[in-house]
Amino acid sequence: MLLGGLTSSAIAVGTASASAPGVTSNSITIGLITSLTGPSAAEDPGIVPAAKARIALQNAKGGIDGRKIKLIVEDDGTNPVTNQTDSSLLVSKGVFGVIDDSAVAFGGYKILQKAGIPVTGGAYDGPEWFQQPNTNMFSITGPESAKDPQTGALALFGKQRGAKNCGSVGYSISPSSTAASSGYVFSCQAEGLKNAYLNNTVTFGTLSVTPLSLEIKAAGVDSLYLPLDAETNFAILTTLQQAGVDLKFAVSATGYGQALLSDTAALPGAQGAWFGVTGAPVELKTPATKSFQAALAKYAHYTGVPDFSWYEAWGATDLLIYGLGLAGKNPTQSRFINALHKVTNYSVGGLEFPVNFTLKAFGKAPSRQCSYLVQLKGDAFVNPTKVCGSFLANSDQIPSA
Repeated sequence: MLLGGLTSSAIAVGTASASAPGVTSNSITIGLITSLTGPSAAEDPGIVPAAKARIALQNAKGGIDGRKIKLIVEDDGTNPVTNQTDSSLLVSKGVFGVIDDSAVAFGGYKILQKAGIPVTGGAYDGPEWFQQPNTNMFSITGPESAKDPQTGALALFGKQRGAKNCGSVGYSISPSSTAASSGYVFSCQAEGLKNAYLNNTVTFGTLSVTPLSLEIKAAGVDSLYLPLDAETNFAILTTLQQAGVDLKFAVSATGYGQALLSDTAALPGAQGAWFGVTGAPVELKTPATKSFQAALAKYAHYTGVPDFSWYEAWGATDLLIYGLGLAGKNPTQSRFINALHKVTNYSVGGLEFPVNFTLKAFGKAPSRQCSYLVQLKGDAFVNPTKVCGSFLANSDQIPSA
């Protein structure tokens, strides 16, 4: 069994023939859209090397039915318009499928949907991943509601640590960021905590956070959720510490990884904060995390703690490879899509929580959702913790289109 769940029979050399865009008798070409430049670039250093490492692992096993996987990378510059241009460009280049690992994937998804091209990613940019007619899109998080309902798990976790006044900050350009921040303060109220502060007007990637931090202090926030890029989160946590704010509970949705452990400027302000992890934290040392790190070391020459970008790109690439393995010796894009919609238990080989891709589940939130948190202490991540919760009534944070 490979890390992504493909058996040896799925990659055995056969009498395969070209039958779809990007497919030849000996290769399959896929595309990757990400932000190599622009505000998000600093947050995504692992996306390209992680995708290439997952492909290298598969190619070392013989590829898919004897076909080696090739990758075309396009840079969207963290710009929705460029993401749209990149989508059109990859269609014109005849790729079989697209990994869209970008905070502005909402820019070009319509082009890929109209072309019938399978798309994989992490669905961290907006609700289009869970909306009709976009059943060609598959997120490693699995089907969810496009209206982004919230659980009370984080709020309860903070309450158990003595928090009373909740605050959150979101990016104005990102539907998922604004929904997450609004949802957090909603969930705090459901858990009997005070909604002390909410700001969804922050510019993407901003580091000028002193006025914002002073507002958070004035509001008396002691439980803070930051669904922003790591650099913005670190800046907020540092300025709050400098302002003498003693947070009972702080959660950064991003920032877990080697970059923080190596950042002597950010480490002091982030002490004691909790960090979301896209998959099982490597500190758990499970068979899946060990295999993940071993592959990164061998094929990407990376031995640090993988951050959000490494997890996201590895998972999205694994999912595309997994779907190709299900599509048969003569894969077509429709066979890929139809085959994945029969899968009920995909987990990136145990690296993520299992998800259900059936059309019955498409666009619906599961009854219960879990995620992982780790805490920063000194120069290490500790206390890996699984937090789970049921969705709260009336917690939909994105209005119907």
